[in-house]
Amino acid sequence: MGHNQPIQSNPQEQFVQIPLNIEHRLTTPISLTSESNQRRNKWVTIIICTILAVTGQCVARLLENYYFLHRNRSRRRGILTQPLLQVVGFPILLFPFLLHFLIKKQKQLLIFSGGISLKQLAITYSCLCIYMFCQAFFSNVRNQIPFRVFTLIYTTQLLFTLILSKCYNKIKFNRWTIISLMLAVLAGAFTLYTFSAGSPIYDSWKKSNKWGTMYVALCAAAFLSFLLCIIRKVFEELISICNTSTNRKRPSFVVVLELIIFLSLVVTIILVAAILISGEHHSMKKEMDRFTKGEIAYVRTMVGQAVAWQIYWVGLVGLAFAVSAVFSNVISVCTWPIVSLLVVCFYDKYDHFDVFRGIALGAAALSVASYIYVIHKEKSDDI
Repeated sequence: MGHNQPIQSNPQEQFVQIPLNIEHRLTTPISLTSESNQRRNKWVTIIICTILAVTGQCVARLLENYYFLHRNRSRRRGILTQPLLQVVGFPILLFPFLLHFLIKKQKQLLIFSGGISLKQLAITYSCLCIYMFCQAFFSNVRNQIPFRVFTLIYTTQLLFTLILSKCYNKIKFNRWTIISLMLAVLAGAFTLYTFSAGSPIYDSWKKSNKWGTMYVALCAAAFLSFLLCIIRKVFEELISICNTSTNRKRPSFVVVLELIIFLSLVVTIILVAAILISGEHHSMKKEMDRFTKGEIAYVRTMVGQAVAWQIYWVGLVGLAFAVSAVFSNVISVCTWPIVSLLVVCFYDKYDHFDVFRGIALGAAALSVASYIYVIHKEKSDDI
């Protein structure tokens, strides 16, 4: 009998030592709170980035129209000035970027210390710099062909983004995503009659090398789509590395600033070197002197465009970081009707509101609403 008592107590001791319910009750509220905070922060990021992308593009396009209205039309404008304005304003991002490092007491760059190999980083960043340079250079073609033709061609960026995101980023699409893209194409196409001071007259353009400029515009659309898909791929790889590592947190929005600052710095160096080699810098002083609104207005216009383009890039790349390259491109195209409406308000002498702008605004609103519904459904399914 004394020998059997220890044997009967062993199962009871083993049963008591398994605290399954206690462990479940302790971890579940913490995990739910963390997931709730992540969802809230993501929606805040989406809203802020959307506002930045829309605001930056609207201000940049309005100032661009102002520049072309008051520049000296008797002189041929340099082809590198406007592309340079898209990237040269990156120093304004240094303050929030360095402030983050001071607050967090961080000593390493997030992307370079994220576990990605240096060889892969070098290849990725080289591709990004080349594509960003080409996209900035090709964007100049919008002032070499009529705006209505450029608009119809440039809406193909949505098709390019759809294909590249499917093949390169492995994104799955549903019917609401397709509806959003179709509405975005409709919104962009119905802004074709918007006033654009820098574009040539349609009749005179038909006599020039129209097929060459159309091909370059098509390349510009493809380059922007591929650029956003590559950027999204960098973020996906960094997020994947952080998720699989036990001692690393999920990357914050500061990686967006790091990426834009580095890319803009490299592209700015390339464009400045190209301007110096081509001798285009000699004509910039003459252009400023002959600006009809004066030198101060010229400088303000150039600085305003540089700042606005950086705001736009932060919003655009931020949306690629928070959601996808497709949603980033949808927001970019759906901003065109807002730009068209603002052009009517600020340049009513040259343009007026019509039914096409009303249709474009409605289609843009429905397109964004459809994609937001997609994001909401995805996050609901993850809960």
